[in-house]
Amino acid sequence: MGWNETAITVVGVVASQVTHRELALGYSRATFRVLSVARRYDADAQDYVDGDKLFLHVTCWRRLADEVAKALVKGDSVIVTGKLRTRDYEVEGERRNVVEIEAVAVGADLRWGRVTVEHSRSGTPDVPIPGMPDVVAPRKEDDRVREVAEAPF
Repeated sequence: MGWNETAITVVGVVASQVTHRELALGYSRATFRVLSVARRYDADAQDYVDGDKLFLHVTCWRRLADEVAKALVKGDSVIVTGKLRTRDYEVEGERRNVVEIEAVAVGADLRWGRVTVEHSRSGTPDVPIPGMPDVVAPRKEDDRVREVAEAPF
C-alpha cells in the first residue's frame, strides 16, 4: 500500500451475492458486501447481544477476484483485509457515496467452519522445509525466499 492509505481488516459475513466480471482490459473484478456486527455482553440479560452493524462493499481484482468468485457465497464467514476507500458517483442526477474495501486478501473465518486449502503451484517442484518433513515450500529463484526456506526452525 502507498503512503497515507487507510488499511482495514473486517471480520464478518458475506452479505450479498458475489458478482464476478471479466473486464474489457483483460482482468477480473469480483464484488460483494460484507456485514460486520459488533457483539457486546449485556449484564442485565446475562447474554451477548448485537450492537452496531457495518456494511461495506468489497472489491477484488485479478486472481483474487477469480478465487473469491469460486469460493464464497452469501452467508460465508470471512476476514477481509485491504484499503478503505470512499467513492462518489451519480444516479439519475443524485450524488451518492459508497464506502468500500479494495481487498488485498480474503479468507475464511475458521471459527465458524472448516476449509481445505488447495495450493496452486507454478509448476516448479516443491522444496522440503528443513526440520518439517511433511511441509514443503514452492521452489523460488528469489534468494530471500530461499534463505527463509533453508533457515533452521
